[in-house]
Amino acid sequence: MSAGVALIGTGMWAARIAEAARRAGLHIVTCFARDAERRRAFAARVGCAAAGTLDEALEHPAVKGVLLVTPNDTHAEQAIAAARRGRHVFVEKPIANTLPAAERMADACAQAGVTLMVGHAFRRLGAARRTAALVAEGALGRVVLAEATFSLPGRLPPHAWRAQRERNPGGPLMQLGIHHVDTLISWLGPVQRSTGRFARVATEADIDDAGVVTLEFASGALAVVTGSYVSPKTLALRLQGTDAVLEYRTDFSVWPDARALDAATTLTLDGRPVAFAERDMLAEELVEFGRCIREGGAPETGASEGIAALRVIVEAVEGAWAPA
Repeated sequence: MSAGVALIGTGMWAARIAEAARRAGLHIVTCFARDAERRRAFAARVGCAAAGTLDEALEHPAVKGVLLVTPNDTHAEQAIAAARRGRHVFVEKPIANTLPAAERMADACAQAGVTLMVGHAFRRLGAARRTAALVAEGALGRVVLAEATFSLPGRLPPHAWRAQRERNPGGPLMQLGIHHVDTLISWLGPVQRSTGRFARVATEADIDDAGVVTLEFASGALAVVTGSYVSPKTLALRLQGTDAVLEYRTDFSVWPDARALDAATTLTLDGRPVAFAERDMLAEELVEFGRCIREGGAPETGASEGIAALRVIVEAVEGAWAPA
C-alpha cells in the first residue's frame, strides 16, 4: 500500500527526491514552498496539490509523512510541527544546523511516536556497502587511516542561504563533507573527537568555501575529510589498513544523477578491482521510510545517526573559531 507524503521545499534537490519517491512507491499528495508561483509549478510537474501554507500541507488527511528538503536552519521548526500532527519525518541531511535543534527534533518525534529519518544516503551506494563488508571481514586488516574528499562548485549569491555563515556554518563540510562523515562512521564506528580548519579562499560569499575536518575514532583510527565549494566536482575516499589499502573513486561529473554514481565508481583493494552491485540510494532510503510509516521500526539513519554526524562538524567548526 502506497504511503501518502507531503514534500516541503521545491528546489533542485526536491525534484530529485520527488523522482526517487515515485520509484520508492511513495505517493506525493501535496507540496509546499513559500514562493507561490514555484510551488504551483512544482505541483504541476509532480502531479500533486499545492498547499498554501505549511500547516495546510501537514494537515492534509492523506498525508502520513513529510519529506523536508529545505534549508538546514528550518528543519527543526518544520519537523516539530510535523511530529505534533502525528506525521513521520524524513529530513535531508544535515539533521539541523545545531545540536540543540537536532535534539529538539528527536525529542518531538519520540514523544509523538513517529519516525525521524535523516537523508544520509551515500552510505547506501553499492560501492559503500561493499566497502563496509570488506572492513567488517577484515580484508584491510585493522583500518588506521581514512581520507575522504567531497567538492561541488556552484553559485553563491549573497542572498542564498548556503552562502551565509549564520545559516550554513561549516559551509561545504556541513553540506557535503557530512556525507563522508556519516559513511565513515558506518564503516569505522563512533568518533570521539573532531577538529577543523576553514577558510574563504576563492569566493566573495560570507561563507567559508573550503574546509578540513580531522576525526579521531574510538577504534584509534584517524581520518581527514575535506571539501570545497569552488573546486571541480570531486568524490573520493581511501582507507589504509594494516594489511591492505582500499581506493574508492567516483567520476563525479555525473552528479546530480545519483543513480549514475555506482556506475561511475571504481573500487580497488591493493590495486585490484573489487566488484559491487549498483544501487539506487535515494529510492532505497525512501522505501525504508515508507516501511517505517506503514510498519513502524527504526530507520538505518535515524536521529542518533544524524546527530552523530552533525556533532563532528559542529565540534570542528566551534573549535576552529574559538578564541585563542
